[in-house]
Amino acid sequence: MKHLIQILSIALIAFTLHAKTLNDMDGHPVILPDQTDHVFGSSPPMNYLLYTLNPDKMIGLNFKARNPNNSADEQFLNKRFLSLPVIGSFHGGGQSINLETLMKYKPQLVLVWQDDMLVQTVAKEIEKTAIPSYLIPFRHINDMPRAFRLAGNAIGESKRGEILAAYSEKIIKDVQKSVSKAKPVRYYYAEGLDGLSTECDSSFHVEAMNFAGGRNVHSCQQSGILGLEKISFETLLAYNPDVIIVQNRAVYNDLITDPMWKSLRALKSGRIYLVPVQPFNWVDRPPSFMRVLGIQWLAHLFHPKEFKADLNQRTKEFYDLFLHVKLSDEQIKNLLGANR
Repeated sequence: MKHLIQILSIALIAFTLHAKTLNDMDGHPVILPDQTDHVFGSSPPMNYLLYTLNPDKMIGLNFKARNPNNSADEQFLNKRFLSLPVIGSFHGGGQSINLETLMKYKPQLVLVWQDDMLVQTVAKEIEKTAIPSYLIPFRHINDMPRAFRLAGNAIGESKRGEILAAYSEKIIKDVQKSVSKAKPVRYYYAEGLDGLSTECDSSFHVEAMNFAGGRNVHSCQQSGILGLEKISFETLLAYNPDVIIVQNRAVYNDLITDPMWKSLRALKSGRIYLVPVQPFNWVDRPPSFMRVLGIQWLAHLFHPKEFKADLNQRTKEFYDLFLHVKLSDEQIKNLLGANR
C-alpha cells in the first residue's frame, strides 16, 4: 500500500502540470489530462466505447475480449484489442479489479458509466487513486450521441466522437420516426440456460427493444444488480408474447425444437430471433455502441412495414464507420441470415 501511495503522489504531480478543464454531463468543470494516451473503462460499455473512438488508447479490459455474450475475433477486431490484458471489473462476474494492479498500467483517465447501478461505488474506489475520472451517460439510446461527444473530447478524439455522434443521431431519429405511430409489439427477452430468465420492462438491458417499438411482457421491479429475473413457463405461457428475442445460440436452438415452447404464439408464427453477437452483442450484455445497429435490426423485426431501411446497407455502413471493417455480401448474409 505504501508503494501504491508513492505511485499516486507522483502521478498526481505529473497530472496537474499537464491538464485541461472540460464540463461534465451536468455542466460542472472537471480537470482532465491535456493529452490522453492511456485510458481505462470502468465497465464493458465504456471499454467498447473506447474501442470505437480509438482502441490504441486502451490499457486493458474488464473481462476477456471474447466471452459467451459475443463473438470477438480478428475478423472484426484489431489484434491489439484482442491481446489487451484483463485488468478487472468493479462489477463482479469475473476478475475483480485491484487498484494497485490498475495503477501499474499507468492510466491517465478512467471513463465511468454514469447510469450504472454501481456508479457511486465505482466512483468512490477511483477516488482512492490520483486517476481522474469522467462520467459518461450511456443508458438511454438518446444518450449515445452525447456519450460519443463527451468521451471523444475527454480522450482527445473529438473529431472521431463527432462523426460517430452525428451518424448515431441520424439513425436514432430515423428509427424513432419509423416506429412512433406503430402499435408496440409485445416481446419476451429469453435469457439463461433455459430461456426462463429475463428482464423487467424498465431495465437498461431492454432499452434497445423498447426504443425499437417493443413492449416487454414482463413488468416488474428489478430484484438485483445483474437482472436475469426468473419466471416459470406457466407465467410465460400466460404472457404469450408476439415476439421472442433470445440471447444465446444454444438456448435458441433448444427453444425452436422444444414441444412446450412451440405452443407459444411467437413460435407458431416463426417470430423467435437470435441476437447477433459479432463482434459484440448488438442489443445487450453489455449495452454498447452496437445498439446503434441493434435498434435498426429490432425495428426491422418488430415493424417491417414501418421501418423500411435497407438493413444490409445499414449494416455495411455501421461496420465500416464504427469498426473500420469492410463487410462482404457473404459476411452480411451470415450476420443477418438467421433472422431474416
